[in-house]
Amino acid sequence: MNQPHVHILMGTKNAGAFLSDQLASIRRQNHRDWSLWISDDSSIDSTWEGLLDFRSNTPEYDIRLLKGPNVGVAANYFYLLAQRELAGQWVAFCDQDDVWLPHKISRGVKLLKDRENSHVYSSRSFYVDAKLSGIGVSPEPMRPCHFGNSIVQNCLRGNTIICPPGVTDYLRSILYTTANAEIPFHDWWMYQALTGAGFSVIHDRKPSILYRQHNANVMGAPVSHLKHRLVHIAKGEFANWVDSNASAMLRLSSVLDAPARGKLLRFLDWRMTCNTRRRPTLNSMGIYRQTYVGDIALNLFARCGWL
Repeated sequence: MNQPHVHILMGTKNAGAFLSDQLASIRRQNHRDWSLWISDDSSIDSTWEGLLDFRSNTPEYDIRLLKGPNVGVAANYFYLLAQRELAGQWVAFCDQDDVWLPHKISRGVKLLKDRENSHVYSSRSFYVDAKLSGIGVSPEPMRPCHFGNSIVQNCLRGNTIICPPGVTDYLRSILYTTANAEIPFHDWWMYQALTGAGFSVIHDRKPSILYRQHNANVMGAPVSHLKHRLVHIAKGEFANWVDSNASAMLRLSSVLDAPARGKLLRFLDWRMTCNTRRRPTLNSMGIYRQTYVGDIALNLFARCGWL
């Protein structure tokens, strides 16, 4: 099988000591036909110097360093994806502080090869601490990775995503709708935009990365970041994220399929209902978390006015 060329897109900002591990793991990939495009969002530490050193020491690969828009993580990745040379290309998204296992690209490409026009790849992760000591593994999805799930949960982890050309071109074609939109997470937006338009998610049971857990993670392992997540919920930040995503999807209503559009509009009406105790359950609308415990918690948060 001919290996496709894969463009790796990495957003950086003050990556610190973690960056070198990630760059080294990219160089160790079994899949050798890749390029690395990095957009740095005004780092004030040694990140830029480290990137320059990596580029000079890896002359056999196309490594491009860009200055990002400096308006948030999501916008930084959208800026990368919008580069005109990426039309019709394979793309893999990459965080600055993880470590890729050697099969990361090759396995994703293999699983996508016969379904490349209709699927996006993601995988489980090994959770590790700041020093790369193992602390667990990410759970497998227990329910379908469909649009109804994407409204209230992200199961398409950005640090594992690989997009074949058809998916890349679709995402690039709708990037104009992200302008001036307050989109909190690029991967959550992708999960909604893809499943809402009929694309499917391959969620690989085999982990492909070491997902580093540290204090700067906004989202991380469910257990280790539980307190962090509850704080976001209690402060209303989770509700704001959900509303921002729904607003962004409303801009895409013309490309969503009929079932997804119906769920979105019903959800927006649900959010407009002031009396939270008289609203129907989200499950009755086809909106759900991956676990039944998650559904119970979600409906409790809704009753409490946290959603």
